[in-house]
Amino acid sequence: MSNSVRYLLFKYIAIIAIPVVLAGCFSIEKGRLKSSGEEQVLVSNYGWYLFHIIPVACGNASEGAVTPWVLFRNDVTMDKVQKRFFSYADTRENINAEGLSYRTYESVLFEIPGSNIPIPLPYILSYKEIQLSGVLVSNKDKSE
Repeated sequence: MSNSVRYLLFKYIAIIAIPVVLAGCFSIEKGRLKSSGEEQVLVSNYGWYLFHIIPVACGNASEGAVTPWVLFRNDVTMDKVQKRFFSYADTRENINAEGLSYRTYESVLFEIPGSNIPIPLPYILSYKEIQLSGVLVSNKDKSE
């Protein structure tokens, strides 16, 4: 393989890999329900793995994280997502979490993001995602 082909191959891999790594993989989204005033919270984390085992790039679920992603560390676990959900809930006074539900998703075929076009690279590069949602309810509302 000539140097120019290697350079082009590296360039195309970098063009694909850099946005994947720099994309925010961990998020906490919140919104207020207009009907009841309760707060709906969704905590999600996803990551990319080699051979469905070795973490390559995952969302950084650590509190006070500098970057939204972390390399070669598995933060896509229910334990870490739950911990961040309840640490967020603990910042509110007199609040209980109710109606918790979760969703896990794994894909062993690499798909072009935003489409359903699979690239036949089974188990070489895979995707895992965990979402946890719940409603934060005031203790005052429960006593009434």
